[in-house]
Amino acid sequence: MSTITFAALGCSEPILAALERRGFHTPTPVQAECYQPGLEGRDLLVQSRTGSGKTLAFGLPLLHRLHPDRFAQALILTPTRELAQQVAAELSSVVPQLDLAELVGGMSYGPQLKALKYGARVIVGTPGRTMDHLEQGSLDLSQATMVVLDECDEMLNMGFLEDVEKILSRLGNRPQTYLFSATLPGPIAALAQRFLKNPHRAQLNDGPATSHADITHTPCLVAEPYQSRALVNILLQDDPSAALVFTKTKAQTEEVAQMLREAGLSADHLHGDLAQAARNRILNNFKTGKLHILVATDVAARGLDIEGLPLVVHLGIPTQVESYVHRSGRTGRAGAKGTSLALVGQKESRILMAWGRRVGLQLAWRPVPTQEEIREAKETRLALRLKEIKAESHRELAKRLLESTDPVELVAALVSLTDGQSHAGYRMPDPKEMEAKLARPFKPRPGERTGWSADGPKATSDRKPYAGRETSSAAPRGPRKPEDRAFGPRKPFHKDRPVTERKSGPGFVKRNKAD
Repeated sequence: MSTITFAALGCSEPILAALERRGFHTPTPVQAECYQPGLEGRDLLVQSRTGSGKTLAFGLPLLHRLHPDRFAQALILTPTRELAQQVAAELSSVVPQLDLAELVGGMSYGPQLKALKYGARVIVGTPGRTMDHLEQGSLDLSQATMVVLDECDEMLNMGFLEDVEKILSRLGNRPQTYLFSATLPGPIAALAQRFLKNPHRAQLNDGPATSHADITHTPCLVAEPYQSRALVNILLQDDPSAALVFTKTKAQTEEVAQMLREAGLSADHLHGDLAQAARNRILNNFKTGKLHILVATDVAARGLDIEGLPLVVHLGIPTQVESYVHRSGRTGRAGAKGTSLALVGQKESRILMAWGRRVGLQLAWRPVPTQEEIREAKETRLALRLKEIKAESHRELAKRLLESTDPVELVAALVSLTDGQSHAGYRMPDPKEMEAKLARPFKPRPGERTGWSADGPKATSDRKPYAGRETSSAAPRGPRKPEDRAFGPRKPFHKDRPVTERKSGPGFVKRNKAD
């Protein structure tokens, strides 16, 4: 954290008071780096990791540069609606009653049109819905003086870059532009070169390993078909207060969440096909602790910020190391310790080890807990919990029970009442056995002909090859001649041959008598 204060930066008194109420006294490095250049009206090109305080990094100079006239002065584009809502909430917490419009998909157009008509000064939206309002004429950006592109690399990954360029091209006079991106691939660099003028560059990505020093990376080798069961075993043993599980597909989120619920765990799923009301309900339950495990796709969880999240799980790794680091960055924030667990097969384990060497990740491999280890962990937690409970009102009942029952039998009965219905976990095969089982050679099913393989039928000693077909065992020969065909040479077609017409109807066509 920076040693300079927000007051020393020059923040106004109302904003200082709002920051104090939230417990913010000193800016993060990215906030301190961006404040003065942003206040001076310079363009910003910033590389900073997830959870570094980027919203206030562009939000503070932006809010100070607003003037009271009611028209669209600032546009903030984000890749997902959840991130847009988070940005809007962050800005509104600093400036209450801020004239702001949220233009995101999955929400009714009515409130959005009302906010635009009322004269929202700050527009926060996703590229798709913002483009819709521009094309309908409900959004006028001709006088906008500030534009923020948040998580621009993710907008590129989601295919929004073309919409972003169209939106920027529709602005009037060239506005002050803030571009925030964890990485700068070619298309993002080209976008910055086209729309930013002499930007102030701030690169605060010192490397994933140093930036996420508070995160312990604990991969686990599990063949893909067994990963959901392994996840159940790990969660039953570790019993985290909260966990965010990343999957590769929408269908997988529902399947994994259902399996976790069947194991008695508090879990739900989140993906882009859910209605916005359902998404908001699930996210609110997860943030408030009513829901302990959230299974989500990477896109749906973009912008999700949970304080004190202890565990992030990857069911298979993403395609890029940057995405893995960003996912893992949901935990281990603000000095808190966190764990990033990756369930990977043999191929992905080699990729993960290569990533570890590349960016300096310390990988502490762990096995899948056995049912016996799960039971021992539950018993240990139960014993600790019993020591912490003070049950003064039940002392008399306890004395009467002890007088009539053997103490050991009594405690065993009470434990069975509290733990008898809990899931015991899955019995998992050895990792090498799992991989060997999945990679076993193909065997024909009952009733299949001999010689059949996964690659199709093959000629055997007791089966003749098709007529006219060359096989690997046949001697090489020259080009085929018409008379070598299985049914003889094809007769040429002559239009002057007599033709008869067969009955009309499906499947009947004109045929030549000679054929």
